[in-house]
Order: sequence, then C-alpha cells, then structure tokens
Amino acid sequence: MKILAIDTSTKFLSLAIAKKDKIIASFHRDLEQQHCERLIPEIDRLLKKAKLKLRDIDCIAFSIGPGSFTGLRIGAATIKGLTLATKIKIAGVPTLDVLAYNVKESGRLIVPVVDAKRGNVYASIYSFSGGKLRRRLKYSVLPITEVLKKIKGDAIFLGDGLIPYKKTIEDNFKFKAEFAAEKDWHPRVATVAKLGYELAKKKRFEEPDKFVPMYLYPKDVQVRGKMR
Repeated sequence: MKILAIDTSTKFLSLAIAKKDKIIASFHRDLEQQHCERLIPEIDRLLKKAKLKLRDIDCIAFSIGPGSFTGLRIGAATIKGLTLATKIKIAGVPTLDVLAYNVKESGRLIVPVVDAKRGNVYASIYSFSGGKLRRRLKYSVLPITEVLKKIKGDAIFLGDGLIPYKKTIEDNFKFKAEFAAEKDWHPRVATVAKLGYELAKKKRFEEPDKFVPMYLYPKDVQVRGKMR
C-alpha cells in the first residue's frame, strides 16, 4: 500500500510518501501563507522523486486539524479534488494525536497545546497504556487555564501554544510540568503517514463528499471522532 501523507495544519507544508509504514520521499518547509500556491506543485515533485504517478497512490492520509483554518481549508479542498478525480481513499488523522506521538512513552500525561488565538488553545490529554496512546480528553478549544484544571497528574506539554502560554502553565499548573523541546512542537508527517496506514488497514476511510477538517470553532465545540 502506498500512502501520500499531507499536513497543512501549521505554517509548514509537510508531505511524505510511504510504502506501508516506510517513508520513501518527504518534503517539509516553512511556507507561511503559500500553501495554496505550493501544495499541488510540491505533491507533483514528490511523486516524481518517488518515481510514482498519482494513480499509484492507494490512500491520502491528511492531518485534519485542529490548526490553521486557512491551511486546513486549502489542504482539504485539494484532497477532495484529487480523490474525486482518482477515487483514492482518504484517511483523516487528528493533528493533536499526531503531536502527542512526538513524545516518547513515559509515565507522564502528554498535553499538546496549539495556539487557537482569541485567548484559547486547541488541546487534548493523552497517556500511554499497554504500549498504546490513549486520549483522556475530547478534542477541545479552551483557555489554557481551563485545560490545566483538567490535568490530574504530572505532564509534559508541547505545541506552539507554549509560545504565548508557557509562563501561564508554569505559574498555574498544580502538578509537575515539563516542556518538550521546540523541535517537537509541530506535527511530523511521518506520523501522519503511519497513523493513516493503520486506518487504511482497518478500512476506516472518510467519505470524500462529506470530508471536512476538524476546526473546533465556533464556541459550541464540535467534537469529531474517537481516538484512532
């Protein structure tokens, strides 16, 4: 099975092609607001690098958010166009799950926090149990102080929400807080590919005509899906 993995949820454009769970080509670059112009050309370049055609791809694994509204919208619209034309399957991978896998298994809770602006973060809480990542909180958009109230134990935090809120966490968290290295604050497209492959093996695909990213706004938060 050949997987095309795409992450447009941040300022980075991240792409990878994998055969099963092995990455054979990848692209990662800070493009700021250029996702619209660069996504299709970079997919084309990556396919050529891997010596593949789009028709050779069995599944597109997409990091569905939450994250940058513009980036997710561009990514989802592009994928819809590609899959409606080719019948390639779509596997939607929650971005907070992808972030949580950046932390090695440990006894601490894992808390990815992504800056949602307007005084909020996108967040969830995870733990490792029996070698598997378990989600302990629904995908949420909340003030960081409200997230902290939901964490019942020592935790490691990661994500770009630490840029505005690390000091708030240090001052208000009742348990021991650790912070992942900055290199681990963004989703890894290799993880998107891996989790997409796991979904594909279980035939857990999105319906192309109903496929939308996980935005989590407006205020009445829409919770999408269960832990994969």
